[in-house]
Amino acid sequence: MRFSKLGFIFFLSLVALIFGLSMNFFNPQIFSGPSLLVYSGMVENFSETIEIRKEGNPHDQTLKESTTTTFVAKFRIQDQEIIAQFPKSVRIQDGDQISVCGEKKNGRLNVLTFKNHTQNISQNSSNWWVNIVIGILFLCVTFYMYFYVVESPMMIEQLVATAFTFAGFYLIYRGLVVQKAISLLVNL
Repeated sequence: MRFSKLGFIFFLSLVALIFGLSMNFFNPQIFSGPSLLVYSGMVENFSETIEIRKEGNPHDQTLKESTTTTFVAKFRIQDQEIIAQFPKSVRIQDGDQISVCGEKKNGRLNVLTFKNHTQNISQNSSNWWVNIVIGILFLCVTFYMYFYVVESPMMIEQLVATAFTFAGFYLIYRGLVVQKAISLLVNL
């Protein structure tokens, strides 16, 4: 079954509309961030560690090794344990007045963004717009593959298309959550 390019664009628009309506139907506050919490106060017991992960096999010459560096900061605000995992060094010190926004998991607040009022800087855990763009690209590749490349999809193609679809929707969702966290701190 083949669609014209206009039909494909119409289909993508229809899928986006149905996705948006279904999110409002099932959970009207899914993108408004009901699970996002904001804490403001003075930083206490600040410590930062660096996690370095190597991926790939150093003994296999055909595969390249890649290294991922994550800066993990742990501190307290108002007796709340807070953890921030960022790709760059976290620019916080003991005694700084900051506001953080994040999601609470296992009794800790996992920071998505913070605003350091003492040093007058802000930092985010990821670029929200990059997540959204990559998510949209995943969805476009999925629909292109499914409707234009594969004539009669077999099980493996359907599984790949399904995985790309879920990954695309998840990346878009995470990008929107980070963007909402940033907007919550803009007014502080």
